[in-house]
Amino acid sequence: VLRNLVPALNRNENIETTMVSDENFFLFSPLLHEVAMGAVETRHAAYAIRRLQWRDRFDFVQANVEKIDLTSRLVTTSQGVLGYDYLVVALGAAANTSQLNCPEAVDHVFTLKTLHDSMRIRNHVIGLFERASVETDSVKRRQLLSFVIAGGGYIGVQVVTELREFLFKNLTRFYRRVDPGEIRVVMIEAGPDIIGRIHPKLRQYIKRYLQRSGIEVRVNSRVTRVEADYLEINGEETMPAGTLLWVVGVVANPVVAVMAAETDDIGRVVVDGQMAVPGYPGVYAVGDCARFLDPKTGEAIPARAHTTVRQAKVAAGNVLADIRGRERKQYHYSNPVDIVSLGASRAVFRYGRFRLYGFAARVIWVVSYSYLVTGTYNRLRVVGDWFLSLVFGRDTTFLKHIR
Repeated sequence: VLRNLVPALNRNENIETTMVSDENFFLFSPLLHEVAMGAVETRHAAYAIRRLQWRDRFDFVQANVEKIDLTSRLVTTSQGVLGYDYLVVALGAAANTSQLNCPEAVDHVFTLKTLHDSMRIRNHVIGLFERASVETDSVKRRQLLSFVIAGGGYIGVQVVTELREFLFKNLTRFYRRVDPGEIRVVMIEAGPDIIGRIHPKLRQYIKRYLQRSGIEVRVNSRVTRVEADYLEINGEETMPAGTLLWVVGVVANPVVAVMAAETDDIGRVVVDGQMAVPGYPGVYAVGDCARFLDPKTGEAIPARAHTTVRQAKVAAGNVLADIRGRERKQYHYSNPVDIVSLGASRAVFRYGRFRLYGFAARVIWVVSYSYLVTGTYNRLRVVGDWFLSLVFGRDTTFLKHIR
C-alpha cells in the first residue's frame, strides 16, 4: 500500500502518511520456507522500510498496534495514540494452533509466520543432527530424525520438499554418522487430498514427486496432541517425532479480530468490493486480515501473495480517490496462475490451460517471486542465494543465540 500510495501523492496536497509496524523491515513471507531451509540468507528476505527511496515523504513508527478504535478513529500503539482520516489495516495473520487443544503443546511446535520462526526452524533442524550424530540409542536417534509437517496446502508442500532437500542433499553430507535410512519425513493433511484448490494434474504430479522422494503423506489425519518426543494422530495413534512444523492454517491478528467491524469465524474483517470496511468511511483492509468474497463462488478467497499485492494497489488507489473526490475502483479477483515450488530445481506451473513441470517451472517461480521482492538490492541478493545454494549447497550454520 505504501509503495502505491506515497509516490502518487503530490507534495502540495499536504498529506501526512504514517506506517506503524512492530518490525522496521518489510518481510517477503513467500520466501520464509527457503530461509528456514538454508537456501536464502535470512536478511535477504527482509527490506528495511527506511531504505525506501522516497523515505522522506512518510513517517515510520516501530511499535506494536494494541487497539484500533474505528468509532473514535484512533490507533493505540506501544509508542502512543495516533489519529487518522484514512486507515489501511494490513496486520496479517497468526498461526492457528487451536486444533491441538493443548496449550502446553505450543512449546514443541514450530510455526512459519515470521523471520524469527524461520531462523528457529533452521537452528532446530541442524541442532537435531548434531545430537543424532553422537546419540548411541537407535530408537532415540530415529525419534530425533523424524520430521512431521502438519498441513498439506501450498505452504506445507513447499516446506516439506525444501526440508527433504535440506536433510538428504545437504546435512547428510556433513554428518557422516547419521544414517539417511533413519530419517523420516511425514506430511499430515486433515482433508481428503493435498492442495485442494490446485489443478488436478498439477496435484497428481506433486503427489508422485512426494512419493518418489520418500515423503510419507497422511490424508484424513489430524495432530491431536503434541509432547516433547512424540505426537498423537486422530486421538489414537502415536508417532515419535523430533520436529513438528505447523502450517495448518491461520487466524487473523488478534487486534483485527476484536475491532468493531464485522469479522468472520477466524477474525478477518469483512470488506466490500473496493477493499473498504463497510460502515466505517476511509477504512480499508488487505491481505490475510481481510475477508473478500469471490463473486463467482461466494466463498472467501485464499490468502496468496499475488492476491495481496493486487489488493494493496486497489486500496491505495481508493484512498487517493477519496482524498481527491474521485470514484473508487473495484477489486476484481482472479486466479489464472498456480505455481508451487518443489525444492531447489523443480516446481509446477499453470497459466490458464498452459502447464509446466520440473526445472522450467522452477525458473518461472524464481523469476516471478524475485520480481515481487522489494528493492533491487534485495532482489539481486535473493537470486544470488538461489544460484549459490544450487551450486554449493545450503547454509548449515548453527547459531547459538537463536531460541
